[in-house]
Amino acid sequence: MKIRVVVSDRNFNVKEILDNEFYDLSWAYACVGGCGEFRFNLPRKRFAEKAISGDYNIYHRNTTTNVYDLWYQGLIENKIPNVQGLTEYIEFSGQGYQTQLSRIYINNVTYTSQEASVIIKSILDTYVTPYTNISYSPADIQATTFTFDSLTLNDTVQSAIKKIADVCGLIEWGVDRNRSFFFKAQSTTVGFTFLQGNNITNFQDNQDFTSIVNQIYVQGAQTGGTYFLSGPYNNLPSQAKYSIRQQVIQNSSITTTTVASQLASATLALYGDVTRQAQCEIVNYEGLLEGTTPVPLFREISKKVKYGQRAYGTFLYSGLVNRQIIKISYALSNNNSLTINLELGDLQPKISKKIGRIQYKLDQLSSAAL
Repeated sequence: MKIRVVVSDRNFNVKEILDNEFYDLSWAYACVGGCGEFRFNLPRKRFAEKAISGDYNIYHRNTTTNVYDLWYQGLIENKIPNVQGLTEYIEFSGQGYQTQLSRIYINNVTYTSQEASVIIKSILDTYVTPYTNISYSPADIQATTFTFDSLTLNDTVQSAIKKIADVCGLIEWGVDRNRSFFFKAQSTTVGFTFLQGNNITNFQDNQDFTSIVNQIYVQGAQTGGTYFLSGPYNNLPSQAKYSIRQQVIQNSSITTTTVASQLASATLALYGDVTRQAQCEIVNYEGLLEGTTPVPLFREISKKVKYGQRAYGTFLYSGLVNRQIIKISYALSNNNSLTINLELGDLQPKISKKIGRIQYKLDQLSSAAL
């Protein structure tokens, strides 16, 4: 495949086109954050290269139109000249434009009775678009079902947006390859289907049994020397499968069984089964997985063998497994072949959104009591 690397100045004027010169090129995209880290090397001498800094773009040549399409955009943050004997080269690395969100500070600003996406747009209009190279389209800021009674922000823009997204739950947000911010609900639609042994290689499926919780007690506020206690709340199918695994949730703002039940139910739904985090390598595919936001689900078709139904050297395909894409890492070899590595997670139940929202309500109660 043909990849072009373009370096521009801070005003986005093209300074250099690095065709056939760069090597060890890699870049990443995360569904929370958008365009992430990148790295490449240039075979240039230590003191001969002084111009490369600022904006950095990766283009992929479309084999149908023969036009270079933008795949990535970021900022060069580090330049490391290396001398190894008679060989000299320079390492370049940096981040996508989401890194600019960490440079802007929101100083003790309170939003009252506003829905989450309204607050996000206000932050973008007040702090992001005037002081960064990031823009946004209103269509890319999706309305949520959550309204903040009161939200005081005293942090970087990046941390503030993360706080809002965590309370809403199941949100993808970040800055894409066009330097455009997005804030959207996670996808529930399968967009990529790959076969083990064809597209999928080096698959690792990490199944973590240590985080399972299937019985919960909730300890709340103390009144007259006695703590509010509610429970047990049970996930019976999980207990039958893994035996009882208890947890005590402690929060001094909880005073009613209604709130205790809501928090316990959401926690049991989220942690009642084994947690699966997978990593895999995709080959024989030269597409941009984050071409649309939110990133669609990944479907793995695994090989299964049934007794009496297997011919020598062949497999039966079964077991459709859908997973959420967490992070995408691209690497271009020096012979111009593309390798894609994926970090994958389980699909989260919708009830898990309640955890962040309940915690926000409890924090509000705790602050009011101070």
